[in-house]
Amino acid sequence: MQRHGLFLIAVLAVSSLGAAPEGSDLSKIQGQWEASIGRRKEFSVALKIQGNEVEATISPKIGPKVRASGELQLDEAASLRSLDWVKFATLDGQEVPRLLSIYRLEGDKLLIRSGGFNDGRPSTFEKGGEGPWTDVLVFRRAARAESVTSNP
Repeated sequence: MQRHGLFLIAVLAVSSLGAAPEGSDLSKIQGQWEASIGRRKEFSVALKIQGNEVEATISPKIGPKVRASGELQLDEAASLRSLDWVKFATLDGQEVPRLLSIYRLEGDKLLIRSGGFNDGRPSTFEKGGEGPWTDVLVFRRAARAESVTSNP
């Protein structure tokens, strides 16, 4: 009983630090991801995930970038795994509504389908609703910069 209590305290301590349990989906999505979204792929989205915290940068082909940060809440036990974007705000302090999503991992691809801002969680991975966030977004691991060495 005492060992069980110590284990629970350890798990809660790690969770409060935002660490991702090894082998969990949260641990698998750590790092940087990229996607192109919109009807004509006119926006690029970059995500940087550390623990359950995420920084998002949305870059339109024309116009200024939008940066926001917040948290991810994953539920791996749901029949369609759920991912909620919570506590998001832009750098200038604008709060972003909670975004309810489903997700699926396929190797180095992270597929996310959202219901749209202020909408319910989708029940399929098919497009539905208005706006680019209701598409199935396919994120890929960000390409790592390769070091270039010159020959003397």
